[in-house]
Amino acid sequence: MSTFPEQLKLKERAEEDIYFARRDRELIKALREKELAEAVGAKEKKQKKLAKSFEKKFKRVTKAHKKKPKKLLKAYRKLLNKISRRFALEKKKDKQKK
Repeated sequence: MSTFPEQLKLKERAEEDIYFARRDRELIKALREKELAEAVGAKEKKQKKLAKSFEKKFKRVTKAHKKKPKKLLKAYRKLLNKISRRFALEKKKDKQKK
């Protein structure tokens, strides 16, 4: 059986781990949101708004299929295809305007 000081150390380590895990999740989320807009080359306000809508869809899909990895993978593929098609069309429209 562990002593009281050892239990306090374990508690402190656990609290520290929880804190850093939460912080890491927040940083990853922020990075993911930033990367989508940059990855698709969203420069205009309209394109950034479109990227935000896809981020919301990503969150909904993740939440809906959280415990079903195969369905989650299929849903991600479908969403990525939509994103690539949509932004390819946006870029074509921009080139035609110029």
